[in-house]
Amino acid sequence: MEGKERAPKFEQSLQGATGKPTGLRKPFKKIEMAKLESSGRELTCWASCPEVTSNKRLEKKEATELNEIYTENLPSEITEGQFMQKLDAFKPMKVHKVDVGLKCSYAFVNVGDPENVPLAVNHLNNTAFKGCRLVVRGPDQSRSCERPVESLELELPPLEKVDKYLSRGTKTLLPSRKASGRRQTYYAVPLEMRSMMLVEMLSGCFKVTDWIVEIAKIQGEVGLMVMESFPQMPFFWAMNLTPDVYVKMCKLFNVLSKVTDRQPFLRRKDVQRGLRCMAEYPGVSGEWNRCWTVDVVDHKVILFYVDSGSTACVPAETVKALDDDQFWAIAPLVQPFFLQQGVLGNQKMDGAILKGNVVGFHEAEPHILKFSKSDDS
Repeated sequence: MEGKERAPKFEQSLQGATGKPTGLRKPFKKIEMAKLESSGRELTCWASCPEVTSNKRLEKKEATELNEIYTENLPSEITEGQFMQKLDAFKPMKVHKVDVGLKCSYAFVNVGDPENVPLAVNHLNNTAFKGCRLVVRGPDQSRSCERPVESLELELPPLEKVDKYLSRGTKTLLPSRKASGRRQTYYAVPLEMRSMMLVEMLSGCFKVTDWIVEIAKIQGEVGLMVMESFPQMPFFWAMNLTPDVYVKMCKLFNVLSKVTDRQPFLRRKDVQRGLRCMAEYPGVSGEWNRCWTVDVVDHKVILFYVDSGSTACVPAETVKALDDDQFWAIAPLVQPFFLQQGVLGNQKMDGAILKGNVVGFHEAEPHILKFSKSDDS
């Protein structure tokens, strides 16, 4: 009975709250299910920050950035010239491909004219190229802007055979439920969920790695709020809705809201891989969140949003300093899960509330818990 009352108690504690932490960020505004009123106050850091001169530098770059598209899941063996040929219809001016030591890479492409950006995104996003499904987005889009997955009128190459008991690193795979008359499908664990990357992030940001062990101890009935999901995959990041997590969330973002305006923007040369910092959550009215720098490419930086599980590519000049230990005393508010019943569907489910039970863990990545959704969620 204790497990069954967990989610309702959490909702009651929210409904009985007399105030809302002024620092709640965009991912946590999705907590409307708890009937918290939105403060309606948008962050005005760009107007009030002493470093307003940095806006002038950004304006000079906007023309170039608006001409760029960002491509993920590009086959590593493909050269910049070969990819430019595929984009020939959009008259690309420059392709900058980045290899990260895996089978797939990513690239920044200048298509010359801002009008070509939406055309290139609509034409290339979610299409197959040399056996890989491309993810393409414009400069103002985040991962959540990916369009629904569509069926492709072509046959993809057969999946690589692996030993599921020996799968590690870049071959961390999860078998799906076996459909009648079909081969068993394997899903690669997203890079940002793998223990290798999370341990590096925890060591750099929090100085300890206990969190990855503690989150694996959750059992029984839980209520989850999805913060980041992956279409047509069983993996997702979620917040475990307990009173303790809610208190930590309020405390963290109240502190952040008081210092955001005073935190300086970093110079491009100071933004390096492994840096702990803060940045706006991608979107029309993005808010500021704790981040960890995954990589830096030219004037762009790949960020991992610690408290939502999201990733985004943003200009380096838009990142603020947040290196004081007091901002990193609270462990990440979200953790990785995978759905026992299969995949989450074509549409992203960010903000959805799921009720069910933790019934196990991933065979190769035991910190990723197996979640069985109840019928009424």
